[in-house]
Amino acid sequence: MAAEEPTVIDNKTLSIDDLIPETTYRHCTLDYSNQDINVQQVTLDNCTFVQHDFTKSAWLDCTFIGLDWSNCQFGGSYFTGCTFKDTKLVGADLYNCGIINLTLTDCLANYVNFSESIIKGLHASASRLQESYWTAVKFTRKIQFAHCDLTRADFGETKLKNLDFTTSELAGLRFDWHLAQGMKISPDQAPNLVGMMGITVVY
Repeated sequence: MAAEEPTVIDNKTLSIDDLIPETTYRHCTLDYSNQDINVQQVTLDNCTFVQHDFTKSAWLDCTFIGLDWSNCQFGGSYFTGCTFKDTKLVGADLYNCGIINLTLTDCLANYVNFSESIIKGLHASASRLQESYWTAVKFTRKIQFAHCDLTRADFGETKLKNLDFTTSELAGLRFDWHLAQGMKISPDQAPNLVGMMGITVVY
């Protein structure tokens, strides 16, 4: 028996509360929610949100494509098994969130704030995260930044054990040296990071 084709809804205006699991929404306009936001198993493809405050919302197994969530508020929210593709998160506030297995691909997320979040699994690739904030974040499971721009990103008060930065841009990275044990960098990155301590590498 053939599997059912996923439901696709195009170019509609509806409330966030009306989102149905296992449905793809394309170029839809999503109006304000009138209740606690709890969205599960949807794909939001180039949709537009009227609402910008998603504080204490919950998102489970969702895929976000081509959204603009710049400067939106997500403090205290939960993201589990979610994927962001080609999404703008410039200045978005994800302070004190609970995050499990998050994927960021080709995202523009300069100034995004993940401070004091608990992040259990993260794969960020080909994303711009300049001057992003990861202060006092608790990282667990596999954490990888692949080909990302982390220029002047702030990881202060965060343990960096097992974080893989080997293919990313780290110019001006802010972190606490006593919490850096176990972080993964490439030989090319080492002189820049050592130079931040005032140490000169002589060849």
